Parts: sequence; C-alpha cells; structure tokens
Amino acid sequence: MLDGKPFSFHRHECLETPYRDIHPYQVEMKAAQVGNTTKAILRVIHACRYRNFRGILYLFPSAVDVADFSRSRLTPLIAENAEILEAGLQDTDSIGLKRLWGTNLYLRGMRSRVGLKSVPADFIAFDELDEAPPNAVDMAMERMAHSEFKEVMMLSNPTLPDYGIDKKFQETDQRYWLLKCPKCGEYTCLEDTFPDCLAEFNDGRIVRLCQSCRDGELEPAVGQWIAKKPGVIDKRGYHYSQLFSQFVDPADILHLFRTTNNLQDFYNLKLGLPYVEASNRLSRQEVLALCENEGISGSDTGPCSMGVDQGKDLHVVIGKHTGGKKGRVIHLGIYRDWEELDGLMNRFRVSRCVVDALPETRKAREFAKRFTRGRVFLNYYSHHQKGSYAWNEREMTVSCNRTESLDASHLDILNANISLPRECGIVAEFASHCNNVAKKLEEDEETGSKRYIYVKLGPDHFRHAFNYEAMARQFGASSLFGDCDLS
Repeated sequence: MLDGKPFSFHRHECLETPYRDIHPYQVEMKAAQVGNTTKAILRVIHACRYRNFRGILYLFPSAVDVADFSRSRLTPLIAENAEILEAGLQDTDSIGLKRLWGTNLYLRGMRSRVGLKSVPADFIAFDELDEAPPNAVDMAMERMAHSEFKEVMMLSNPTLPDYGIDKKFQETDQRYWLLKCPKCGEYTCLEDTFPDCLAEFNDGRIVRLCQSCRDGELEPAVGQWIAKKPGVIDKRGYHYSQLFSQFVDPADILHLFRTTNNLQDFYNLKLGLPYVEASNRLSRQEVLALCENEGISGSDTGPCSMGVDQGKDLHVVIGKHTGGKKGRVIHLGIYRDWEELDGLMNRFRVSRCVVDALPETRKAREFAKRFTRGRVFLNYYSHHQKGSYAWNEREMTVSCNRTESLDASHLDILNANISLPRECGIVAEFASHCNNVAKKLEEDEETGSKRYIYVKLGPDHFRHAFNYEAMARQFGASSLFGDCDLS
C-alpha cells in the first residue's frame, strides 16, 4: 500500500523502468513532487529484504530533515504495510535507526561528521544533495571503504549549473524521458525544447507538441528513456521534469514561466534543471572580454598590489591602479615556493600584498615577516563581519566578510573596472577559475535565516587570488577616495 492505495504505475508510467533498474550507481536530477523520494524509500526497503547488506545509510542535508522524513514518510509507510514487513521489522525506537531483516538502516544528516562516524554501509542514498555541504559526498563514501557492494543513489532538485546533483548527473549516461509522437513516430525531449514544446491553440488549450512534425499531441505516458551519453556505463542518470508529470497541467507551467519573478526556482523545481542568474556567475567570455593588447609583465615600477591564494601551488595575481576606480592586472603566475614570491614583491614594487592565511599559516606569516610591517597581510574570512575591511598592522592580518569581498571583486569584472593582459593560456585559466565560482542562497537550518554565499564549482584559486589583489588595490584607493566600504 502507498498513501492508502495499492501500489501502481498508473499515471507514473515513466517510473517503471527506473524502478526495475538495478544499476549500482544511480543519479536522479529531478523537479519537485515527481515521485522519486517514494521510489528511493522502496528501493531501500527492498535492499534490506533481499540484498543481505550489513548497513544502509540514507542521508539528508540536516538532522531536522532526518526527523521530518522518519516521522512523515518512513514510519507511515512501514505502518501501512505492517503485514508485509512484520517478519523483518525490529523496532529500535529510534528516529535515526531502523532495523529490517537484519539490516541496519541509518538515517543521518550530512552536516554532522559525528553522525557518520562508525556507520558501516554497503549502500548509501543521498537525498537533496544540493542542500548538503560540498564535502559531504566524499566524507560519506568513506563509510563504504570495506564494502564489497558500494552501491550509490543520489537524488536532488538541482540548484546551480556544474554544482551538486548537476555535476554528478553530468558524469552519468544522462537518460531523459522522450515522448513518442502518435502521428510521425518521432521522439521529443521536452526539457531540451521548452518552451516551444508547449503549444497554445486559439481555443485556449495548451498541449505538449511534437517538435518534429509540429502536429502530434504528446502523451506523458507514451515515452522511452533515452541516454544522451550511452557510452557511459559505470554511472546511470535519470532526469525528471514536471513537463511530463500527469499531475501538473502544462498550462500552469507555461503561465508560471511567463509571470514568475524567480526563474531559479522555476527551473530548479518545475523543470528539474540547474539555473543561475547571469549576474551571479561570471562567464569565461565576460572575463576574456577584458583582455588588452599588452602581454603579462615580468616587472613594473609600481606601486602594485598582489594577491596570493594557497593550495598545492601558490596562485598569484598582481595589479595596479590606472586612475579613478579603474585597475589593471599585469601579472598572473603559479609558483611552488614561498621564496619565489619575494622576488615578485621586489620586481613589481608591491606596496600591499594580501595572502590567504590558510592552510599554511606559518609559512604565510614567515613570508609577511620578511617585509616592512604593513606590506603583507594574512587574510581571514569572517561570516559575521560587515562593511569595511579590518586591517590590523600589528598582527599583520586583514579580515572581511567573504561574500561581501567577493561581491566587490565580482563587480570589478562585471562593470569592466579591471583590464587583463593579452589572452594566453594562463589568462584563459584565470577566466575558468572566475567561472568556477557562483553565488547561491543558503538557509540556516536552526534559525531559518537566509544568506548568499559563493560556492566552488571547480578550480578557483585565481579567483581568490584576484579577490585578495582587489582588497590590496582598494586599500591603495582608499587613501585617494576615502575608506573602502563594502556595504
């Protein structure tokens, strides 16, 4: 029984193939309310009964989500099918642990490292992956280190392109539900052809229309799962959209598309597609459009500003003022040793350098001490700080709000207040790193408050080095134009 009715694929025909799919690694990028969570629960219960797993780990973004899921979805389903599950169910009297047919089903939040410790698993389900911390997947996968099965299921509404579930989906064979035309027999992918796939007739009807013959009205139940990347066999991907839901009127979708003030929620929750406002993510083209004719400099008479981001290597951006609020990046480089930065400080007559304080704080501080106090500062991001940068010459540190500081350097590029050297390999890499950061809205699970944060979509070292250079450059500008305030 499911929601008081016998289980059936009626009006959910697109789910029959995924239900029968036994692939060990599956990713589902989905719109809201399309039946995936129920499918995930049933797959987990089936695995407890027939797979002889030691443990199954079902993960949610937070502990609050765990409690809600356990009380509102899992417990009622078990109670509704008590006769079927009676022989295998052992009551543990716990929200976070159920025992079925000798298999431990752990329900955990992904924000807590403690909740994942000492939990052996053969199968992990990640629910609402995009709302979890970015490192949650790697941390959780360690729970299957000694498993001979290592089965994975990921499902989530998408948020940003190249992030979370969208990034994982891109690694799969990418299966879409294509609808077959009753007139010409061709298939249409509604997601790829929206909004053209929804046709409005003179009588007011809005239907799903074949994109080949432009004459056949498409039925959501008549389709086939087709992989866009059939050569990928190790990871299976399914995409679900309300465009082929039999419970959502296409007229409602089209009306919302035409009237909404929130396109991100529309694409994420209605179409099951990632979306980011153009102003919240820099494109490679926007960055490269700032390139001028001069190449990368090897020295400069200064005064210059320098930013350094730590990682496996040291990514360096050096710039200078060119008048007003304008600036120019004159040098980009990747270095291995801190001592190499000493030469850059001298050759470019760097008046102020901002260095990422972490993870090698000791080496960063040793570098700062080799120069006159006030020339090199270690940066610490603070979520609670608002407004101006806090420069501390005695401690050789500067602190700022991460989002506000990235906003400021983001606008430097967006408003063309900065120019770049002539396009070459390392400038193209700089542009890619700028493209690999995007702003998204995050909600605090305890307070319910929301704030914007910048998230990493790929290598982003030059983006942060540029942020530090912009901080140093803006300090120089403050002596001419007043204190730098980010508010």
